[in-house]
Amino acid sequence: MAYRVLSGLGLTLLIWILVLAWWQSNDHQPSSADLLLYLVAVPGALIAGYWLLRGVIEQLKAPPLALSPAPLVPDDDPLSGARAISTATERGFSLFLVDAWVHVAAGNSADDIVAAVEAGSRPGPSEEIMDDAGFPVFAAEVKDIDVDGMNEQLLRDGKDIHPALAIPAILRSIVLLDGVMAAAMDRAKEIMESAGEKISLQVFWLLPGDWDPAHRDALRGWFEKTCGAGHFASTHDVHLISVASEADAMKQLDELILRANRSLPDKTLMLIAGAVSAVDEQVVARWSSRQGLFSAGHQQGQIPGEGAVALLLAERNAVEFLRLEDVAEVSRVMLGARDKRLDAGGRISGRLVEQLLAGLLDSSGLEGESIKAVVLDTDHRVGHVAEAMEGVLGSLPHLDPVSDFLATGSACGALDPIGSLVALACARTKVLAGQSPVICLSNQHALERAMLIVSPFVASDKTEPRIS
Repeated sequence: MAYRVLSGLGLTLLIWILVLAWWQSNDHQPSSADLLLYLVAVPGALIAGYWLLRGVIEQLKAPPLALSPAPLVPDDDPLSGARAISTATERGFSLFLVDAWVHVAAGNSADDIVAAVEAGSRPGPSEEIMDDAGFPVFAAEVKDIDVDGMNEQLLRDGKDIHPALAIPAILRSIVLLDGVMAAAMDRAKEIMESAGEKISLQVFWLLPGDWDPAHRDALRGWFEKTCGAGHFASTHDVHLISVASEADAMKQLDELILRANRSLPDKTLMLIAGAVSAVDEQVVARWSSRQGLFSAGHQQGQIPGEGAVALLLAERNAVEFLRLEDVAEVSRVMLGARDKRLDAGGRISGRLVEQLLAGLLDSSGLEGESIKAVVLDTDHRVGHVAEAMEGVLGSLPHLDPVSDFLATGSACGALDPIGSLVALACARTKVLAGQSPVICLSNQHALERAMLIVSPFVASDKTEPRIS
């Protein structure tokens, strides 16, 4: 306030000196209107204009506020519903990642992806897909998947299923999902049979937002016949949820964390899974038409990818009862949105990422020095990596900007909307390898950001593991 008063008086005095000197040099006799205009109105207008302009500039420079996780309204409504404002206790809720299965171009496991990213592996040109100019499109394509076999299986299942799933992008997606879900269901069944008492399983299948909602019944039918196999995935236990982006998938994970800690029965296993394929001529044509496809002349475009991921989670009571090994703790998700895209020009700011990190550290009670790595779902685009580094290194300067930042999308291509879950699977691998907390950041989307912390599991029960 003192600065404002002094600066205002100084500006007024300067204007008076200039006006009076001008009048004196011209031998001007000012009227009452002249005195009111030049000695009162002009200084007042300049002072008000200065502070108004400064306020606008400060508002534009201010980072957007981090958004509290908000419930979505999915197609199948498993995680929706009115939610009270999160209390301090709810901000400390968590789930435990028991196991993860991934199948992408970079490999068949999270370990393969981590190794590929650290080795600098990048997607190459496709042998089959060409752009409008006739050049091969760079694509992270999964090789040697049995699309024909799945097509024959769908034909055997009946005409009510095949037409909906014959779309190439959906067909490749369910082939990929079939592989990871088979392994995930086997693991879940092993845990449930070894427990010696009743344990339930709920499955949450995240569908890309651009898939036609009319296909849901066909997708559910395929899943229950193929992946569920009638064992323990009943209609009530399988939830299909449409998600629009990687951050959207993280929102659904946050909803699941809340739901598990609030209302799910003890000893419940949760399987969250998804699959997507953008390695298709129609998808490539859409990306190219909106200038979103990577090429030699457009380095900031995205590289189409495809893959599937499944994450098996449980709450603390189930983990300690089962005495599971190789478990990582997953925190609540911090969410926010940028005010402009990174490719919109101007300086790249990481202030939103920094704000999300500060909120996570505050709610988790962790010291910044305990964080040993950052796993993000972004790809080769320099702006997205630079945003993450600027936002994190300001608070965690001990991290190495090269070796401690793992951008999974650089080896897997664009996996919207499951890329963030692939990054989470890789974060678990880093946690188990180093036994230290890891940041998992989703900043692949143009505007939306999501961040959580993955930490080693610390059991209160010190007995020997029951299930390895």
